[in-house]
Amino acid sequence: MMDLEPCYNFESSTDYVSLLRDVPCSFTSKEKGINCKAEIVLDADCSVDFRIEIPLDMYESFSFTSSILDIKRINLDGKEIPAFISQVSPSTSGKAIVTFSPNNEPVPLIGCDETRLSKVIFHLFNFKDEKGTTRKVIRSENSGYSLGVTELISERWKIELHEIKKSDKAKSQKKHSSTLSHVCCLTRSDGSEFDGKAAQQMLLNLRLFFTFSQGAFCPPVMPVGYDTNDKKVWAIGSSPHSPDSSMSWFDQHHSEELARLFPGFMSRLEDERWRETLHTVIYWGARSNNTSGSGIDTGIILAQIAIERLAYEYSIDSHDKDDPKAFSKLTRASDKFRFLFSRLEIPQEIPDNFIKIRELAKQEGFADAPYFLTELRNSMVHPANKRRHLFTGLYPDAWRLGMWYLELAILRICDYEGTYANRLSDNHWVGQVEDVPWTKKPDNP
Repeated sequence: MMDLEPCYNFESSTDYVSLLRDVPCSFTSKEKGINCKAEIVLDADCSVDFRIEIPLDMYESFSFTSSILDIKRINLDGKEIPAFISQVSPSTSGKAIVTFSPNNEPVPLIGCDETRLSKVIFHLFNFKDEKGTTRKVIRSENSGYSLGVTELISERWKIELHEIKKSDKAKSQKKHSSTLSHVCCLTRSDGSEFDGKAAQQMLLNLRLFFTFSQGAFCPPVMPVGYDTNDKKVWAIGSSPHSPDSSMSWFDQHHSEELARLFPGFMSRLEDERWRETLHTVIYWGARSNNTSGSGIDTGIILAQIAIERLAYEYSIDSHDKDDPKAFSKLTRASDKFRFLFSRLEIPQEIPDNFIKIRELAKQEGFADAPYFLTELRNSMVHPANKRRHLFTGLYPDAWRLGMWYLELAILRICDYEGTYANRLSDNHWVGQVEDVPWTKKPDNP
């Protein structure tokens, strides 16, 4: 277990974190080339920007809209980056500050795809893992404390997640809209080197893994790569997402759940078709889970679209021996759901504690949960549907049920065996977990 520290001073006394200083920079304004030095920063709103000092006599020209709109890109140390001027302001040094914001992230800072790396240090903001699979004891002269460390190991990769001391989290939160929660290290499982391109792909894979576990967008940010001499040779600028306290299958006090999922999840991502599929359905799932942003009705629809996509992709790998085209013959969404859930050993009965839904199902002849869910969705999306009134007041539980199915389907497809936080439980508390439904129980003697 290694000791890890943040690569940047997130407790900076300024309203931004300096990532790199004195970066050679050039851009063209009104057909005039300007050469200067840039400072790459993480602003208080957790966006990556480029700050450039210019003489005060140039301030007025940069204040005109025509000049701001004229600049479409900036060259940073030989790298052409599409960007725009987001702010122009005088500084206390007697000069003016021009702030450029990139059109897209991540932003290359140091190195390239071919740069050889022995490890990459990256940062997680707002990630809810709290206990760790092991504990690291930190001793000082007068006291000591322990921090959680979670180890994730797959066939090809190893990741260590080191919890940040809570007092440091509080300092970070005072300065930024997001809170640094973990410093992490990415290495090959066998200790071999890898290149910048492989690191970027793995960081994209980890974005999916952490987002699915968090239940909200949670990318690895500000990665820094080191060579075998522990020299910084590669870096990317990227921003965390705003904090989101959405519930997910992962319980923050059960870090072993992350470790159990990781190898199967990464194995699925080795398949290009499944990588694209999981990228899509986890994106839809994160949006569905954020009901304060998209709304619970949107969440219901997106979750069911994601489930249907999973059913189709799973059907490609799981043909019916008697009828290889069985799935393509299914026309009703509820039948496609049943196809998926039956093969993944996920219960299809309406939960006992969903009393109002069970009463409606008995009244209307809804056979099971897939039938209820798809009938509710049909009532929402089809203008002529006359049964819309039947589902008044049932949207919150329908959303919970759809998200539960989506999470469990992804877990099962990734060969997960272990515990999870069941969002269907009433009065759920942190630390409460149970076995996934497909867990084989030993026969009683």
